[in-house]
Amino acid sequence: MRRLPSVDVVVDTAALVRKESGTIAGPIWLRDGDPDVQADFPEVGWVDLPLAVLASWVQELQRLARTLPSSGAEAICRFSDGPYYFTVRVESAGGWVVRCFETREHPAPDDLVREWKTGSSAFLASAVRAGRAVLAQCDARGWWSRETEALRRSLESGSQYTAG
Repeated sequence: MRRLPSVDVVVDTAALVRKESGTIAGPIWLRDGDPDVQADFPEVGWVDLPLAVLASWVQELQRLARTLPSSGAEAICRFSDGPYYFTVRVESAGGWVVRCFETREHPAPDDLVREWKTGSSAFLASAVRAGRAVLAQCDARGWWSRETEALRRSLESGSQYTAG
């Protein structure tokens, strides 16, 4: 049986910082799991708001995981900072297509930057692992906020749909 390619959500929890406002920022990005072509989006070490984006992404991906493969369903996952977002579309049972975009000024359309195929359960599990890793780091540092609790709720609400 052929293994589906993987796309991973990468976080650098050691580099998380808490701003004066209480917002937690740190590196988060997507990485193609193919070691031959290893590509990243938006870029390696992209600094954003990992609690907010992971809470949103996990909810969207959990919703997508519950849809029928023939439905043509799609999730839209945005980065908080910068003109970047990605869509995830059901391609087949167990298979998703991740399309990465950079938003341009109007009237130019959004530009497709990357397109990857991935196993649905592996990608969702990667987002969940990233969320758990960020929460563990926040808990260890005593960083509790509405953002940490929102991410915690997202992870708990979908625990029956995720592996890892």
